[in-house]
Amino acid sequence: MADTLDSLLKRLVAGGLRHAGREAPARAALAMDAARCVAACASRWTETTVAIKQKSLATMTGSGCIGSGSGYAPGFRFPEIWAEEMATGPLATLRLLLVTARALQEVAANRSSSHTARLLLVSALSSGPASGKNSAPTVSVNVVPARELYDHVIFRGHSGAVLCDNPGGSREAFVEAWQREAVERPAEGGVALVLGAGNVSGLAPADAICQIFEHGRAVLLKLHPLHAPLVEILNAALEPLVAAGLLAIVVADAGWAQAALSAPLVTHVHLTGGQAAFKALVWGSVDAGLPDRKPVLTKPITCELGNVTPWIIVPGRYTSAQLRCQADTVAASIAHNSSLNCIATKVIITCRSWRQRDEFLARITDRLQGLPPRPAWYPGSVAAWETLTAQQAPANGLLPVVFRTNLDPQAEPQWLAREWFTPAAAEITLEADSVAGFVTQAAAFTHALPGTLAASVTAPDGGAVAEKQCVAMLLEHLHYGVVALNCWSALAYAWGSVPWGGFPGATLNDPASGIGYIHNPLLLPMVRQSIIRAPLVVWPKPPWFPWHPRGFQLAHGVVQMYAAIANGSRGTASLLRMLPDVLRGA
Repeated sequence: MADTLDSLLKRLVAGGLRHAGREAPARAALAMDAARCVAACASRWTETTVAIKQKSLATMTGSGCIGSGSGYAPGFRFPEIWAEEMATGPLATLRLLLVTARALQEVAANRSSSHTARLLLVSALSSGPASGKNSAPTVSVNVVPARELYDHVIFRGHSGAVLCDNPGGSREAFVEAWQREAVERPAEGGVALVLGAGNVSGLAPADAICQIFEHGRAVLLKLHPLHAPLVEILNAALEPLVAAGLLAIVVADAGWAQAALSAPLVTHVHLTGGQAAFKALVWGSVDAGLPDRKPVLTKPITCELGNVTPWIIVPGRYTSAQLRCQADTVAASIAHNSSLNCIATKVIITCRSWRQRDEFLARITDRLQGLPPRPAWYPGSVAAWETLTAQQAPANGLLPVVFRTNLDPQAEPQWLAREWFTPAAAEITLEADSVAGFVTQAAAFTHALPGTLAASVTAPDGGAVAEKQCVAMLLEHLHYGVVALNCWSALAYAWGSVPWGGFPGATLNDPASGIGYIHNPLLLPMVRQSIIRAPLVVWPKPPWFPWHPRGFQLAHGVVQMYAAIANGSRGTASLLRMLPDVLRGA
């Protein structure tokens, strides 16, 4: 195994050196080649990940594996799994490669991104509901919608902006820093060991793609054991990167991983996982706790470590349609992927005096109770469910979503003490007699939650000017890498062009939700935070809602549209072919 590791690393070193000499147009072409291969493998990729979940259920119950190897089966007991696996695996990877290729093409044409035309100089942030002040000037760069990917149709009314620190103070100073970053960062070079997560099949490929194109590193990608059946498919999907000597994909044990960590040719480590994995990797022990301890990992590390994800509901008057859509979005963000996402909503924060609170919570409860229990496919999810809920898990291997309203965090602190990788979420209420009082308390409450990855906020369209200003300050001062208004913050990850990582300030001793960012294909410097926005009522209905009757067909349709774009077409025909499924799901 040591000889195999050594030969892999030498091949990657050679590939990385060649990559360092590639100009932006050649890198863009490489990303586009990979996009076409991902599109060609999308169906096999999805079938394999669905089979992984079916196999886990069969193992737990002793039943046969339903429908495996037969492709999409509309009558399958859990049709929403097909939609989720298509969207979070090949679709997300394909989009990331397209936005990466587009960004590199812009760099080649302009020595900076055409997004400079949408760069806004922002004055120093004012003090607000969050503690402390940010005196540094910032700039805001709009990165979504991407019109060439039809975001203005698929994500109507949505936007995404990245806030970056700008110590130079002027627009010109930031553009200069951006241009310098676009040249220097992709030339960092070296070999990154990427330790992939097991909960979503698209995470590990995305981590590898970002290391290759955003930092110029070759990647040794160690997949999570759950994804061992994906090795062949991922090698085919990312074949241009493998052939270029920039990527090697393996499944191996802990001893092999330790040898890779110690190998002199590995210059960087990237982890997507939990706090326990980070502590074991960096400190050698989950329980190592002395402030003067020495890390056993001596290589630079970036990581994404999850979050106890909050969703703040600002009190006010919502129309019936707005209330239904927002409640459905919150419920879907809890239930998606059996709530086994690092960004699954885990705590809803409401105002006790909000007149529509009961109606809102009843809609969420009804949606969650109307969903069939899902396979507890991820290791440890059953034990976590039993520990948190103090209930005996069903013997059939299927876990229902548990939603606790009016939770008292003082009486049951375990609900908010850590990120629970199991289908469960809670609602807590705050006592406030004004919007200003509520947002101040809500921001303070989030500061005590573990993690700084992302948060969502729902806020009414109406209200007094002062109340709107309170909401604006809340968005700016929440200490999260992504803050989402009226939508699930996971959209930022799915878009691929919004930097994804914890709020700045994480350290080895206190990593919070992680160190560094992925999904920064525009190579923006000094990223501070991103804010994404959506209307209170969205159309078309998001296909990632688990009760969407045509979720898989729409996810597959978007893959076909992106594939057409990757092959040089405008993709309009593929977009129009989705209309019947959009209307059936309305």
